[in-house]
Amino acid sequence: MTSGEMLESTENYPGVLGEYLQGHNEEALYRASQLSQMFVEQGLGPDEIIAIHFEALERVMHGASYRERARSIADAHQFLLEVMIAYGVRFKEYLELRVRESIREAETRANTDRQIAMEAKQAEHQKAEILAIIAHELRTPLTAAKGNIDVAVRSIRMGNMERIAPLLGSAQEAMERLSRLTADLVEASRGEPPQLTLVPIDLSAVLTQACAWVQAAAAAKNIRVIVDIAPETVPIAGSADALLTVFGNLLANAVRYTPSGGQVSVRCHAQQTEALVEVQDTGIGMSEDVQARIFEKFYRGPEARLVEGRGLGLGLALAREMVYAHGGRIEVISRINDGSTFRVILPLLDPTTLPTT
Repeated sequence: MTSGEMLESTENYPGVLGEYLQGHNEEALYRASQLSQMFVEQGLGPDEIIAIHFEALERVMHGASYRERARSIADAHQFLLEVMIAYGVRFKEYLELRVRESIREAETRANTDRQIAMEAKQAEHQKAEILAIIAHELRTPLTAAKGNIDVAVRSIRMGNMERIAPLLGSAQEAMERLSRLTADLVEASRGEPPQLTLVPIDLSAVLTQACAWVQAAAAAKNIRVIVDIAPETVPIAGSADALLTVFGNLLANAVRYTPSGGQVSVRCHAQQTEALVEVQDTGIGMSEDVQARIFEKFYRGPEARLVEGRGLGLGLALAREMVYAHGGRIEVISRINDGSTFRVILPLLDPTTLPTT
């Protein structure tokens, strides 16, 4: 792929997006699929595609009114999902091609059938795990963004314009985090401890943001989210993005596995030399056998599969790795049909180490 062809595919994106926003036709979706194939061939990652999308959206919506922008953003979000889905399919085909190439290379240099089989199995495992982690990690911020956008659209229809700005701001934060997440996905998929840059942060502020992102999903199921976060700062050495992944997974699971009309309680406070965060729900709970395996990669308990058949069993495994990378620990207490409580314990910092604002 030449640099001219790469520039052409990038320049075509605003036209295809604009065509879809105007007519929602199948031709625009077909052209989006073609663009996704070109992105794969060019070696662009999901974060680069998202950047191209938002630059194109700014060009398409230039000069539009605030109301027109708000009405179009949900459609633009759906178009991005279609592009990313097509990209994922093409990327899977690309990885499968690479696996076949790796097998052929292994066959030329391997001295035994055993070595060939081992290299092929390893390549297949890496491919499957990379795709699984990408799918899981992209879903959380995309769901948060879509939920806020849906509420913003309903608010417009009801004439409740004062809610639109914060809702769209939250959606933008989620999409920006999606862009940052993609840079760490491949490293996370290798099964090695994540390498995080820890800086002084306020744990209360991070947890407050995670709670705001889950509100739309909870409201859709008529689930109350009760937040009890200490008013004073809870200083730790941490990565805000990594902790948003941890608490986002815990809160999303609590809402997912709590029946309509239930409750999710979130608590955060400092005790002696540690910071304690608890996410408690009134959901389906889990047996002792399931609790013993709940943090294993790709494991899902039978109760969880009954509630939602689809799932990868990666969220809690990734959460534990990230908590460990902070020098902390994560625990669970649960009983069947009596809800679950997840506890995250992290070492405290001296409050004077927090950056001043």
